[in-house]
Amino acid sequence: MTARLLALCLAPAMLLPAAPKKTVATARGENEDLVLTATLYLDGPAVKQAVGDDMGGQYIVVDVKVEPKYGKEISIDRDDFTLRTDKDGERSRPMSASEIAGRGALIVSQAGEAPRTGGGVQMGSPYPYPGGYPGGYPPMGGPPVMMPGGVGVGTGGGGGDSGEVPATARSSAQDKENPLEKVLAGKMLRDGKTDKPAVGLLYFAMDKQKMKDLELLYGGRENRISLRFK
Repeated sequence: MTARLLALCLAPAMLLPAAPKKTVATARGENEDLVLTATLYLDGPAVKQAVGDDMGGQYIVVDVKVEPKYGKEISIDRDDFTLRTDKDGERSRPMSASEIAGRGALIVSQAGEAPRTGGGVQMGSPYPYPGGYPGGYPPMGGPPVMMPGGVGVGTGGGGGDSGEVPATARSSAQDKENPLEKVLAGKMLRDGKTDKPAVGLLYFAMDKQKMKDLELLYGGRENRISLRFK
């Protein structure tokens, strides 16, 4: 009787819908020099809220506010920020607007596939991870990789009897200007010295993550700020 009653009580709970995935979260931390507040946009729809474009669903965007303490002048450098994930230990540094959507990037595609311009990233194909390909190099026959500096590397075994199709690369310098580059540049956190609060966006080439796995690091080891998002 007791077991039956318990089952009847649990049945409605099992029918309740799962909690929606959290795609926007804010965290705050500080060190001796500044206070850092960061709002992380996790996936394409959330990124579109911050940027106005989902960026192919291959980027995480972080809106940061840096507030100097006690009227101190501080130096802001985007390279002082790192986004890491507990999922596989991958680390990513912020990318510039031109790396993401500029005309000078190299576009890599498989033969027979129509190239799709994503600036510094071939949407759905290469992986422009500044910190390296997650989990090491991709296996033979895997997708081509967009290496830092715009160098495309194909990982397939080439054409011939194997049936694999080699990757090809071309410069996007002849393409029309991508309006997204201007938007990203206008919203990006600016490097430089300041004694006033500074705000802006950081763009990380990382996708398919869970909020609980992500950690934003700022500064050197002795004065580092670590933010976790919940």
